[in-house]
Amino acid sequence: MTLLELVSYLRNNILDDNGGQGVDWTTYSDSTFDSIQLRWKNEELVANINEAITQVYRRTNPIKDIITLSLTALTQTYTLPSYIQSIENVKRSTGEQLRVKELDELWHLQDLTTRQGIPIYYISDIAQDKLQLYPTPLIDDTLSMVIYRYPKLKLDWSTNDLSPELKEEYQIPMLYYAASLCYLKDEANTLDPQRANTFQGMFDREFPFTSIYSNISKRRKSNRSMRYGGL
Repeated sequence: MTLLELVSYLRNNILDDNGGQGVDWTTYSDSTFDSIQLRWKNEELVANINEAITQVYRRTNPIKDIITLSLTALTQTYTLPSYIQSIENVKRSTGEQLRVKELDELWHLQDLTTRQGIPIYYISDIAQDKLQLYPTPLIDDTLSMVIYRYPKLKLDWSTNDLSPELKEEYQIPMLYYAASLCYLKDEANTLDPQRANTFQGMFDREFPFTSIYSNISKRRKSNRSMRYGGL
């Protein structure tokens, strides 16, 4: 479905907010919103749809991808693309895999920021979009990274003929979360906590919540015990 179709479905089938018979709500923007009887602007619905899509990604990990990261000699810390959800595997151009470590596992090393050589470990801070290597690379290189990711682009009402990067069967259930957010809008004709909870429950049944961060933690603990036992 295109963004226009998603917003139309949300307005007509879930929110019942189409401005009345004969109203062409598709032509209205922020500057003309007050002239019609709509409770939510098109841009508001798009923002809620974007957040709903993010929630689906957090709960289902729908897209696994491979990206590359260019390394620069004597540079230890790198900025990651903000769309990365989690890092699954990392290897150098020669094929050697790097192993993941938590910062608190390496902080005691006196040469943590000074040792140079072939990188063996990586520390990822997805919340800050950062990746740190140990040791610091001596030469330019390229890392290949297997990741789970979020959509690379946010939907925008100005290009409402585009479709979300989300499976077709996920798109209508995803709108339940968007509807929940709509009913949390703090205005007299929109705020309805009971309806918000109802749609949140419908979304939760479609996409049961499993913390991605919990899964990563479990995987790292498992890898640590089976594959290596510290430095």
